[in-house]
Amino acid sequence: MGLVERKKPSKRQGDISPEQGSELYKETEITKTFEHDAFLEEVLKQKNTPKSKGKRIAIIGEPGAGKTTLLQQIADWVSREIDQSIVIWVSLADLREKELKSYLFETWLTQVAEKTGKAKATKQLKNDFVALFNQNNVWLLLDGLDEMSASSGNPLTEIARQFREGGLISQARILLTCRVNLWDGSSNALDDFDTYRSLDFAYPQQVEKFIHKWFAAIPETAKQLCTALKESGKERIQDLVKNPLRLTLLCLNWQSGDGKLPDTQAGLYQQFVDDFYKWKKDEFATNSHQRQQLNIKLGELAKAAIDKEATRFRLRQDFVKQFLGDADDENSLLKLALNRGWLNCVGIDTNRKPFYAFFHASFQEYFAAKAIDDWHFFLNHVPKNPSQGTYRIFEPQWKQTILLWLGREEENLNQQKQEFIDALVNFKDGCRKFYEYRAYFLASAGIAEFRDYFKADEVVTQIVKWTIDSQSLIKEEASSALQQTDRTKVIAALVELLQSTTVDDSTRITRIQAAYRLGQIGTGNEIAIAALVQLLQSTTVDYSTRRQAAESLGQIGTGNEIA
Repeated sequence: MGLVERKKPSKRQGDISPEQGSELYKETEITKTFEHDAFLEEVLKQKNTPKSKGKRIAIIGEPGAGKTTLLQQIADWVSREIDQSIVIWVSLADLREKELKSYLFETWLTQVAEKTGKAKATKQLKNDFVALFNQNNVWLLLDGLDEMSASSGNPLTEIARQFREGGLISQARILLTCRVNLWDGSSNALDDFDTYRSLDFAYPQQVEKFIHKWFAAIPETAKQLCTALKESGKERIQDLVKNPLRLTLLCLNWQSGDGKLPDTQAGLYQQFVDDFYKWKKDEFATNSHQRQQLNIKLGELAKAAIDKEATRFRLRQDFVKQFLGDADDENSLLKLALNRGWLNCVGIDTNRKPFYAFFHASFQEYFAAKAIDDWHFFLNHVPKNPSQGTYRIFEPQWKQTILLWLGREEENLNQQKQEFIDALVNFKDGCRKFYEYRAYFLASAGIAEFRDYFKADEVVTQIVKWTIDSQSLIKEEASSALQQTDRTKVIAALVELLQSTTVDDSTRITRIQAAYRLGQIGTGNEIAIAALVQLLQSTTVDYSTRRQAAESLGQIGTGNEIA
């Protein structure tokens, strides 16, 4: 994992697309980017830093960005590579109400004494400890400044005071980790620290390397997950898992789900949400009532932001406040959202007020989908007076939220989903069918999320016919829609077209096109392979059709004995 040397908080104003949600967390003020080994060598060994000459280092990042893991790697490296170094690790959440100095000289030193068979630290041990500080051999690695309790309410001010008044502590080399929220969100009393921000993994190289390491004992499983991520329509998830925590959740998810992603996108995000609440549950404990309240308000915030805000994913403090209260109020939902990591500070405006963003833009779309109770929010068609209707189905920013809504698992929504897709399929615009087609294509994408729609096969068959009809004006759009449609249903529709018994020219062309399409999407699918084999063995099928069937079989039948 890399790090970037940081000058000051970002003042970038622009929004991002949700497919690239991680862009919100990229630095705009960059002095230098370090790969892992270069950081260890240049910053820690050569002490080449602008402010503190390597003596005061802060590693900041969003939740799950790998700050603790990085600090652990630094601890191991310093112990090995820096002569006479004494590395002391402190999880700042463990201090409770204790001062750092008394924690080191009482709690920590007592643990050292016990390891050498003594009940408590002798005077000699304490004197030796003092000497180590005076010889500049002590490295203090302080993990999780944002998790430290502080009577002043601001851990930065509190730890700065303890450094100042701690006498010997100021002799140590100090590395600490902190969430961006806290580091940027208030007056920073640690301005003598050189600041480095942890970078996300690169996709696909580092993401795939992590997956192969995670499933080292079962390499085939790793390969399957990497392949699943590359599928069309998984762009948001590819971006989502550049963050180490979210990638860890995906691997856990894949491990417990018998080697396949959940059937719906909403199912995947719901598991992410459940797992995310379990992460660091000891440091930021929440009860079910708090989680429920927070989820409801995050949903209202997400829905209103996509609907009304100019920058839908970079949220102004004043806008967020309307839903979640004030960050300075310890009991507010905003404070809880920041502590849990659902929202993060991603910059400041010209008045030095923070901008917030969801943990990833995809979660904003998911929470918005959870906040919508009635399908008419997306579509309320008034044919004779469209200006009085609601047509969010034609606004691109709502498409992903619509698909997530259709994938929600609550059974009481099934009737609503049937009605909604029915309304899309039967939409009439009275305007050269331009909007009718768009509504139909959205319905076909929606069926991949809600497979129980009662006319699903009929809809998919219609889209397939449009893609192979050489006269169709919407062939390209239909092909694009087909990529987002349930693959199993598409294969079934193509196989049905292959098995037609009619022998006229138009049916022959349709069969050739269907065989060609199966060659594109049917890899490893037994039904597709069997249908192509059957076509090859038919004595009534012409040469051109059988030739296309043979080509397609060559593409999708690898490893199949009959093929």
